[in-house]
Amino acid sequence: GICGQIMVLFQRELVNVRRNKALTIVRAVQSIASSLLIGLIFLQLERNMSSLQTRLFSSFLLVFAQFLFALLGVVNAFPAERAVFLRETMDKLYHPAAFYFAKVCIDTIMQCLFPILVVAISYPLIGLNGESFDRILWFYTIMAVVSNCGAGVGFTVSAAVPSVNLALSIAPGLVMPQLLLAGIFIKVEDLPQPFNALSYLMVARYAVQATVVNEFTCTPKASCDPTVWRMSPADQCDNSPCDFCCTAHEMAAAGGLCPVLSCDDALMSLGMDDIWPMSTTSTEETIAYNLSALLILMCFFRLQGLNVLMCSYRRATTGSCLPCRGTAAVGPGPTRPASAAPSPKADVPV
Repeated sequence: GICGQIMVLFQRELVNVRRNKALTIVRAVQSIASSLLIGLIFLQLERNMSSLQTRLFSSFLLVFAQFLFALLGVVNAFPAERAVFLRETMDKLYHPAAFYFAKVCIDTIMQCLFPILVVAISYPLIGLNGESFDRILWFYTIMAVVSNCGAGVGFTVSAAVPSVNLALSIAPGLVMPQLLLAGIFIKVEDLPQPFNALSYLMVARYAVQATVVNEFTCTPKASCDPTVWRMSPADQCDNSPCDFCCTAHEMAAAGGLCPVLSCDDALMSLGMDDIWPMSTTSTEETIAYNLSALLILMCFFRLQGLNVLMCSYRRATTGSCLPCRGTAAVGPGPTRPASAAPSPKADVPV
């Protein structure tokens, strides 16, 4: 059955991963290098108002880098094995879907491993929200799902094209819409149509919202009295029990009152207090809703990759992408009866 085929192909893919250790090492080096680079650039962010945007960009860069690495890392998966795949499937050794699911199973495991390196290196370097272990676990989960979304997009492109060069040419063009429609440069609600509607299909949109809400989810501090600390001198910032404080310049720009003391103030300052999907009860539910949207997109791209692979397989074997081929298009033409055959004399001019 197909389950047995998947198991056999899974073991074969596992052997290929062990043999091609260079690819795994390169991906691990990419994750470590990007984590160190981003972590050292955004080293130990402070808790003042000016660090809000910096925390947003640093956390999103870490997550989106994994999306990009995963996408570019798998675009050559099917073109490189196209000849072997077609020969073995045409010999009825296995179903094309079994081949795809075996690759997806191995890839899903690999995409969940690399974010561990990123979190272990960058999280303490930047000084992201480590108030509880839940914050770190949520951040890792978001990064792992986003990485699998990138792999799903990469598999779809890989299954649709016949050559590695064509796949590598198409893949970078899929990154720009993710960045432009994520809500970082322009708020999602300010995007004109149809781009506002298209943003609902962007992985980066839900990645931004989930990571930012996770970063600015804190336990309310009973000792942080807004009536006192909003007007406290800037030199008391280190002694503030609040989640955030303001410098003298920030307080002067805000009219002498610090507008950001808590994580809720930070979300409101960043415009993340009115997003979709969003829970009205807790930020934990908001993170879960956005993570659910990412999981739906991940499943969609994975299944779309299977659909494109089946279409490419039928086109290569039958000449048609449809499941049922037409006999008129690929079958032999109708035979002419002997009595209707043209006479040799009919072609000879008189």
